[in-house]
Amino acid sequence: MNFIRRIGSGDKEPEVIGTYLVLTVILHLSGIVNSPSVAIRGYEWIPLLLIGLAAILIRRRVLLTATVIMFLAGIGLLIVGSLGGYFLIFECVFGLFLLGSARLRTFGLVLLCLGSLALGIATWLNTQNAQDVVLSLFMAGFILFTPMLWAENVRTAKELAKTEAQRTQAVQLAAVAREDQLVAEHDFSRVQERTALAREMHDVLSARFSSIALLSGALLPSAPDSVREPLQCIRDESVSGLEDMVAMVRMLHEGGPALQARIEDLPELVANFGSQVRWEYQVAEPQDFSPAVHTAAHRTVSELLVNHAKHAAETALELSVTQDGDLTITARNPVVAAASTATGARIGLENIRTRAQALNGSFKVHSGTDFEVTIRFPAVSEKA
Repeated sequence: MNFIRRIGSGDKEPEVIGTYLVLTVILHLSGIVNSPSVAIRGYEWIPLLLIGLAAILIRRRVLLTATVIMFLAGIGLLIVGSLGGYFLIFECVFGLFLLGSARLRTFGLVLLCLGSLALGIATWLNTQNAQDVVLSLFMAGFILFTPMLWAENVRTAKELAKTEAQRTQAVQLAAVAREDQLVAEHDFSRVQERTALAREMHDVLSARFSSIALLSGALLPSAPDSVREPLQCIRDESVSGLEDMVAMVRMLHEGGPALQARIEDLPELVANFGSQVRWEYQVAEPQDFSPAVHTAAHRTVSELLVNHAKHAAETALELSVTQDGDLTITARNPVVAAASTATGARIGLENIRTRAQALNGSFKVHSGTDFEVTIRFPAVSEKA
């Protein structure tokens, strides 16, 4: 079935040529031939057949020339008695209506009609027998109009397939365009959210940071020595917080990357925190880590310090940041019976977990007599 389908599609000229050659040879070897109109020696059909078959190979480049050659070779084969002439005339009509332009196909249809009519008239003049005329018209219709209808069906099927492919492509393009539109709408919505967030941060938090800095600064000259250092720390932290907030607002407005920090800044961060921290820092080659890991490690340590100050400030925090291929951050403190259980008490830990997982790291919590958190960041992150 696949072989017949390939031949019927008109796209496999070598297979068509081989099939016609084999069939014609079998017919001649079997003695199935027409009575020749011209006396022959028996082998004249071979060059005519080869010429007609060769024309099939060139019909896609010179259709009209190939059609004429096939037609003449087919008539020649019928004259010398070879049934292979029917194959060539069949393929001549099939190729013309499969590959020809609309004008050429119209011209070919007119010729087929005239040829059939001429054959009927010639049969009547020769035999004066209506039955022979009907038989000749039937044979003409089978030989001439069957390949025409076959070619038209194949041509229509190919045009439908092409139209369907174009429709499918159009649907895919429409889907891509819709996806692009949704992405654009999402980006626009995100920009609006970032702008609104930046505006709220600036309007609300900047006033509070400024107020803290001004009030603590005003108290410094008259403050007793015992509170002067904490007041100075409060003022410095509020000023730093205001600067960070301004940078973050600018980042949100401009749509730039998130604010970045460095692992090398962690000792200063811990030293300035002002809580009970036993600190270990062993990072010999911080350049082995991506900027994303630097920022995540800095944010993680800051979160751990804040969590300790909020929930276990009366205990000592053991904090270590070490490099052993990966970056390992460990925080440990004794469990406090009255630790905060208010809403949001575990948000900080969830933030740390999210940062670690986003960078293909790990996050572990152990709670017994001591509360311990261990975070590992890889030296090379696929999502950096």
